Amino acid sequence: MEQPSAQRRRSERRRLFDRRSPIPRRASSEREKLRESLAAAARRDAAERRRVAERRRALTRRQAARRRDTPTPFSLQQLETLRQQFARPGPVSCPSCDGDLALGAVRREGGDTMRRVTCVGCGKAAVLTNTYPARVLVIEEKEVVRDALRTLLAGAGHEVVEAADAGVGLTAYREVPPDVVLIDLAAPGRMEAADFIRHLRQEFPDARVIGMAWQSPDRTVDPLPVTTIRMPFTAADVLGTVDEARAQT
Repeated sequence: MEQPSAQRRRSERRRLFDRRSPIPRRASSEREKLRESLAAAARRDAAERRRVAERRRALTRRQAARRRDTPTPFSLQQLETLRQQFARPGPVSCPSCDGDLALGAVRREGGDTMRRVTCVGCGKAAVLTNTYPARVLVIEEKEVVRDALRTLLAGAGHEVVEAADAGVGLTAYREVPPDVVLIDLAAPGRMEAADFIRHLRQEFPDARVIGMAWQSPDRTVDPLPVTTIRMPFTAADVLGTVDEARAQT
């Protein structure tokens, strides 16, 4: 049915008025501005929430680092037992849980050497002075030789860190400097022993290095000035040389 002419005229006038009037356009523009303002506010809120969350995560990491760096102390009796263990050769263990002990890097104060000793099991730790056990880095390609040296050194109470390649050994030294390095001077690898020693001397001038070399007929001179023990060697040779290297100033 056809729409009445009067009503149709009123609709046409309304459409014409809407096209000519700026009010609808102004209302649409204000709505768009409001939407943009709300979206910008939402983005700012999201960014602020991310910043707050990151600050909380950073605070949690700092608190965890402080907890790691602040050891649980041993009791006086446990500390005395620990001192007695570290004052002589032989295996050492945590007096609290009988777990393994990790040795930190040596700090020298005057004529004393100090290191942090941490239990791998219960997390208790203490700073001890002039301990007999040492942290020894063994760099040797042959696993059977590494196993023999680890058994020998661990039996005397020393902590052993192993590396099959001189490049890996250099990275391990940078992470936690050991007291002594035992390296096979003829071992192949991505980095030769001579290059390893040169890099080590540049970064750590006081590094104590013991080179292991087979007895050669012509008694060739080693590539760099390091303490050298000739293979095959005895247990006394290894332990004595480690003690002598540690005593060097």
